[in-house]
Amino acid sequence: MALTENDMADLKAALKRCSQETVEAAIRYREHGDASVLPGVVTGIIRRYMTPDSEIDLAKAGDETKLIEDLGIDSLTMLEIVLTIEEALGIRIQNEELVDIITLGQVKAFITRKVSGEGGDDSSAAQSDKVKKYDRDAITITLPQNPPFLFVDSAEIEDKKIIARYEITGDEYFLEGHFSNNPVFPASIVFEALGQVGCLWVIENAAAQTGQEIKPTEVVFASMEDAHFHKRAVPGDVLEMEVTLDRLRAPLAVFKGAVKVKGERLAEVAHLVLAFGSE
Repeated sequence: MALTENDMADLKAALKRCSQETVEAAIRYREHGDASVLPGVVTGIIRRYMTPDSEIDLAKAGDETKLIEDLGIDSLTMLEIVLTIEEALGIRIQNEELVDIITLGQVKAFITRKVSGEGGDDSSAAQSDKVKKYDRDAITITLPQNPPFLFVDSAEIEDKKIIARYEITGDEYFLEGHFSNNPVFPASIVFEALGQVGCLWVIENAAAQTGQEIKPTEVVFASMEDAHFHKRAVPGDVLEMEVTLDRLRAPLAVFKGAVKVKGERLAEVAHLVLAFGSE
């Protein structure tokens, strides 16, 4: 069945920086169910995450090639690969299904079995509709970041969406030098604020959904893609932040976020990844 315009856009976004051949193969699978293209899709996605200086030519790699030892893929990167495969193929993969997968050939075989229906699919954990509200004091207690490096004044968590605010007072210590006599709130701190909002969601919700104990100090920034900044923020502005959970797979939580000031677009990030736990 032909993909909708939105599905096509999501698929291409998921496969950003993958080859056109990989994108076309994924579309062929999604629209026609042609499983013969899956090895190429998997290889194309793995190639996206390999470092440029890798000594392995993935095109010539055999099924016995090991993901970690030979390709140098660490565990967090491997999870990002799994997330991308899920998004590209429209499937869900449980963590426990990955335990015995070591080689490139095992990945391809697993995906082929998975799409054939073996192993079934998961269902999302039940979500609470209850809105949780946090003021500055509650946020200070919950987050590991504290003043003067805390950039969330209030927050509301509803299911996978977090609405938060931060008022730029002008007293932020770094504004004295950024810039002298012309204070501008740094773009990097705006994205830091979005990360802190995501961190709040992870601390409050991820443990219940993953069954994994999460210590606040173990939630860390992992990566960010498609981040854009549209205008300057200055003292007196209130950052109106909205962060939405895109995917959760322990130990990773993937968010998208946007920041507005007085309703006008300030910044956006399409792919913000936080890691949690001891790994």
